[in-house]
Order: sequence, then structure tokens, then C-alpha cells
Amino acid sequence: MHAPVKETIAPATTDVAPQPATPRERRWALGLLLAVSTVAFIDRTILNTTGQAIKTDLKLSDLQLGLLGGTAFALLYGVLGIPVARLAERYNRVRIIAIAMAAWSAMTALCGMASGFTGLLLARIGVGIGEAGAGPPSQSLIADYFPPDRRASAFGVLGLATPIGIIVGAIGGAVVAQHFGWRAAFLIVGLPGLLLSAIVWFLLREAPRGLADGHLAGGETPPLSAVVRRLAGSRAFRNLLMAGIVVSFVGSSGMTFTHPFFVRSFPVGYTEAAIAFALMNSVSLAGGYLLGGFVTDRLGRRDVRWYGWMPGICMILTAITYVIGFSQSTWFWTIVLLIPPGLFAGVYFGPTFSILHNLVEPRMRASATAILTLTTGMIGMTLGPLVTGWLSDIYAARAFAGDYALACADGGTAQACITASASGLRAALVTVCAVFAVAGFNFLRAAGSLPRELAHMSNGTGAAGAG
Repeated sequence: MHAPVKETIAPATTDVAPQPATPRERRWALGLLLAVSTVAFIDRTILNTTGQAIKTDLKLSDLQLGLLGGTAFALLYGVLGIPVARLAERYNRVRIIAIAMAAWSAMTALCGMASGFTGLLLARIGVGIGEAGAGPPSQSLIADYFPPDRRASAFGVLGLATPIGIIVGAIGGAVVAQHFGWRAAFLIVGLPGLLLSAIVWFLLREAPRGLADGHLAGGETPPLSAVVRRLAGSRAFRNLLMAGIVVSFVGSSGMTFTHPFFVRSFPVGYTEAAIAFALMNSVSLAGGYLLGGFVTDRLGRRDVRWYGWMPGICMILTAITYVIGFSQSTWFWTIVLLIPPGLFAGVYFGPTFSILHNLVEPRMRASATAILTLTTGMIGMTLGPLVTGWLSDIYAARAFAGDYALACADGGTAQACITASASGLRAALVTVCAVFAVAGFNFLRAAGSLPRELAHMSNGTGAAGAG
């Protein structure tokens, strides 16, 4: 463990050979950043496993639930990622992460005090503002601890924040919500982040930029316009961006509505549905993140196109298996057949961010991460739950014998409303999950240009390669 250091200005030369981080330093940094990401994921998604309780208590529509589940968070999470990333290119990233974590943890607790839709919406926006300060600085730090051919593995481990967060947030949140109310769940999950932010502040070391690349980055930070030009000139990034938008669109929809789908469609309570949701997704996603990281790094040493081939193939399989899984009419087969798509879906994470960080220079990495996050978040996370909720309401109205909007305006507690609502949500999830295939084709297209573009970077030309 190390006390943090202030940002230092490295020599501008590229022939300096800094001492790389030790295995122990790498493990500590990755473990601590994994904890940060896990808390962020829990605070971000606790609304998903308490969504049905919130819908009933506050008498919300699925459109409003979708707005709270994705859009409200994504709006400022994406937009503020850019200015935070620019700060992270210049100043101490550890300090930025710690301050941001304290902020979003406090806002999560405030969600539990909201008295209506508007107050909860504002608090969710606050969570997004705080979490904007975590992703880009964290990923930039990891790239300075791990060399290029090990970054997919490192990012794959970082991706475990999702399955760990699902277990803690889904099961813990649902248990608390069922016994003490959904407001207590928000208050409880918001508090640990305040303690962890202090640990990050005092015990995480700020790594020199370019450390894992074998040469320290110069002290001058490239302007944002240079980062945009670099990424816009990369065919691999353009396809990666399109794939990321689709993954975010469908993934955020599934995270928001799978738990409500279970509760509406089968005779299970909040806790039972949450346990099934957590175990089903955590095991499969954990396998996918590790598979996508470690296996792709190994295959990528033989042919870098595997960084695109691996997630491309798996995304197409994800679309097929999700459609099959959500189309089942029994509880047992729904759970069993929704396990494989989680495995396939998790593969994309490590290769995606490995490609991104290998395509740009050290002092561009936080900004590149923020640009990818902004675009995928603003389009994918903003529209995904919103469109899915909208489709669900439309399909439910078609399945209801009468005026669905009028008869079920009280939150849909009548049996006929619940049946129509379950049918509508099933159809919406099947429709949206089929779009995963589009991400697969974009990953496959990105693979074709990787050899040339990464060769440019390793040769020091810095040209991503147009095409």
C-alpha cells in the first residue's frame, strides 16, 4: 500500500525507461479500483431491483421507471465525463476519484429521502454527476499499471464490478426493500462509499503516465480536439463506438427491466426474483468478463484481430440466446436459458477498453474513455430503458382488453393490468435484445483495421489510421 503522491510532470522525452509497477502494486491498485467500480455499480443500479416497489409506491408508469433507471443517470454522467477527463489528464486522478465517490454516495442516500417522482429524478441525476468522476480516471490509472498485452485482462477483472454489484445490490437491495422498504435500501447502499473514498484518498498511488508503456508521457496534455481527431480518424474506433452504443442501449434496458419482468411474469416475490436475477447474471457475466479479458489477450498475441473477433461472435450469440430466454413461459426454463447470454454479453468489456487505450497516447486515455462513455451513455443508456419502457406500455395496451392507460393508471395492481403489463414487458425485452446482433457486426468490422492501426501506434507514428 502506498500513500498517494501529487501529480508530477514527467520528462517530455520518450526514451526514459521508468521502473514498471510490481505485481503487488498492480494487484492493490486493480483491487481498490474494482471496489470503487463495484460500489458505483451498486449505487447506479439499486433502483433496478427496487423498481417494482418504487413503481407501486409512487404510482409510476414504465416510461417514468425507464427515465429513472437510465435516462436521468446518463444525462449528466456522460456530459460531465468530458470535463472530468480533461482534469484527469492534468491532475491527480486518485484525488478526483475519491471526491467523486463521496459525492455520488451521498446522492444515493438522498434518493431514499425523495417524496415523489421529481425528487427521485433529481437525486438520480446527482448520482450521475458524481459517478462521472470515476470511470475515465480509473481506466487511465489501470492503463498506467498494466502493459498493452495485459490490459484486456485487467479491464476484464475491473468488469467484475458488474456481477459483484449485481449480487450485493440485487439480493441485498431486494431483501432490505421487502422488509424495510425501498427507501432504506438506498440509504444503506449509499453509506459504504463514503468510507471507501477515504481509503482511496490515502492508500492508492498515482502512477506516472505512460509507466506501463515503457516511456513516460510528456508534461503537455494534448487538446481535446486532438483526441477527437485521433478517434474520428480510426475506423476501428468508429465501429467500436457503434458497438458500444448498442451494448449500452440493450444492456441498460435489461438491467432496468429484468427484475420487474420476473415479478410480473411469475409467482415470485421481490427477494426471490432478485436472488434469481443476481445469481443468473453474476455467474454468467463474471465468466464473460474473465473470458473476454484473459482469453482475448492470449489469442491477441497471435493475431490482434481477436480483440474484435471475440466480442463480435459473442454478441451475435447474445442476441440469439436472449430472445430464446425471454420467450420462455415457465420460471425454470426462463432462468436456465437466460444464463448463457450473460456469459456471451460480458466478453466485450475487456477487449473494448483494451483497444481504446491501445489506440491513443497516455495523456489521451481518460479523455478517450470519457468520449466513449459520453456517446454510449447519452444514446444507449439514455434511450435504452426509455424505449423499452415505451415499447412495454404499447405492447401492454395491445394485450389489454380495454383502455389500458385509464384502467391501470393507479400503478397496475389489478390482475388484468398485471397480466397485460407482464406480456408487454416480455415482448419489449425480446424486441430490444435482438438488437445485440448489430453490435456483433460492428465488432467484426473493427477487427479488420486493428493490425494496421495498432502497428502505427507501436511504431510511434501516433496515427490511428483513417479508413
